[in-house]
Amino acid sequence: MATTAADGRQAVLAFLRAHGAHTTPHIFGDLLSHLVGVETLVRNWGGTDLLALAALGHATYGTDGFAPNIVELDQRGELVDAVGPDAEAFVYFYASCDRGAFYPQLAAPGLELGELRFRDRFTGSEFIPSAAYVTLFVDLTYANEVELACASPGGPTGWTWLADFCRDTCRWASPGFSAGANALLHPAG
Repeated sequence: MATTAADGRQAVLAFLRAHGAHTTPHIFGDLLSHLVGVETLVRNWGGTDLLALAALGHATYGTDGFAPNIVELDQRGELVDAVGPDAEAFVYFYASCDRGAFYPQLAAPGLELGELRFRDRFTGSEFIPSAAYVTLFVDLTYANEVELACASPGGPTGWTWLADFCRDTCRWASPGFSAGANALLHPAG
């Protein structure tokens, strides 16, 4: 396992290249470029090294919004070797999210943490997520979706659903992520 944040980043980038992330098509380019863009936003908005490493690996198993995967679930140990067990566990959490079930709960006014139900789209199991994972999830979602909005040909102005989502879910986000997403989705001008 890597001994420094820079070593960890290099290990993840090597893992991603070895598994073809640089040749895997993504909505506005290739998967590796998107992953690095998401990691950049995470770091710029004050995210931890763990979240930055998870940002690089967040689509390894695919997501509810991005079906292709570069590693099968029975190969999770390979990602653990690259990012460590804590970051990989969060990557799995992020990838396993049934967004159709979880996003509306995050946006529901008055819903409390203990009332949130997370559904694992791979296993169908449901549980109450920890406060830390909810915040990490929302922070990574902001970085992931804002990176896509900024990379889109029309820029972020057409991504009104994302601006609405960020407004409706900001109570779960870290302040730096909420401010960062808002600044990019609503540029001064």
